[in-house]
Amino acid sequence: MAEKQTDEMAGKITPDGIDRFRARIGILAPRPRPFITIATEDAIRNLSWSYGDDNPLWNDPEYAAKSKWGGIVAPPPFINTMGENIAKPIPKEVRDKGAGALRGVPNYNSGNAWEFYQAVRPGDKMVKRFYISDVEEKKSEFGGGKAVIIHHKYEFINQRDELVAVLMNYFFHVEREASEKTGKNKNVAKPEYDEEYLAKIDETYASETIRGAEPRYWEDVQVEEKLPTMVRGPLCVTDVICSHIGMGGGGFGVSPLKIGFKNRQRIPAFYTRNEFNAWDVAQRVHWDNARAQRVGNPRAYDYGRMRSQWMMNLATNWMGDDAWLFKTSDQIRKFNYIGDTSWIHGKVVKKYKEGPHYMVDLDLWIENQREEVTAPGQATIILPSREGGTVTLPGETGPYKPAVNDTEYSVIVERR
Repeated sequence: MAEKQTDEMAGKITPDGIDRFRARIGILAPRPRPFITIATEDAIRNLSWSYGDDNPLWNDPEYAAKSKWGGIVAPPPFINTMGENIAKPIPKEVRDKGAGALRGVPNYNSGNAWEFYQAVRPGDKMVKRFYISDVEEKKSEFGGGKAVIIHHKYEFINQRDELVAVLMNYFFHVEREASEKTGKNKNVAKPEYDEEYLAKIDETYASETIRGAEPRYWEDVQVEEKLPTMVRGPLCVTDVICSHIGMGGGGFGVSPLKIGFKNRQRIPAFYTRNEFNAWDVAQRVHWDNARAQRVGNPRAYDYGRMRSQWMMNLATNWMGDDAWLFKTSDQIRKFNYIGDTSWIHGKVVKKYKEGPHYMVDLDLWIENQREEVTAPGQATIILPSREGGTVTLPGETGPYKPAVNDTEYSVIVERR
């Protein structure tokens, strides 16, 4: 049975809708309760496994106790499960200015940039400051017309008032009707793998290496050095479900049954009718082919964050336990559909000193089985040095002072 045809995702990009989004810029916005309020060894392990990362530094307490960290630390993506809301209530007259901004216009995570300053360990708590930092108009190849890019910024601060990480990401908002007319992605064929290709995938999984306890010294790294290729896939709905097991329901609070009913009362615009005429989350484009086809795609597709995690996984596998992943960024340029295989590549492009840090920059990229680059990225790693000694973290400079004007609600003053 086809999905019930409704117009709930037929929203238009209008000057009023853009203005309403711009009215939200710089206002500290409330967020749902986080999936993880206190970091634990179990939560850290479950998150790392949810994207296929079995590094013992985050998974094996006995192994981690012998490392420079003296115990389990969280992989870089873990912090995105955390962050208690600290936003003050936004007055009604302020909320009304941004109400309904681009409602019904599909949106896609199209890029992420992280900076990591402190390690997350079992027992840590986190608060999260979230706001929209910019709104820009742009032409969309996928949508066949104009698009609006909404830039988000998150700051994560631990119980010691230390800035732990910053995430800056952006979402493309494009009209469904325009994307359906272009038909750009509708004819992407389902992959059909022969035994030889599947054997290549298995061989790559089996040969995946984790540097681990052996330090990778800055002096030994060469520019143009290639990282070992990593594979993830063929992508299954199971992988998307397991991602949710580790990450939780996400920013919209995807929830089952009665909790889902309560969530629908909270954010009714996030729910649409399915093929049974029942309410379901719009987010099901990631596991429901019928829903994905309603927004101009041939079948369901991954979350952009999954590819961000895989690139981080490649970097941390390569760098070893004694190093520090300082920065990562990526662009989600093509869809990664159910059935696709992702090959994760990297190479060293720069090697330099910055203050006390011995650093290398990496180019990272993901190619699918069609040899299309679906996500280019970059990373900056601080390595131990024979000359300079062990790694010091970039956040070891004392408590963080957020740039906020405290009125009856919180308005961000951007640092320039």
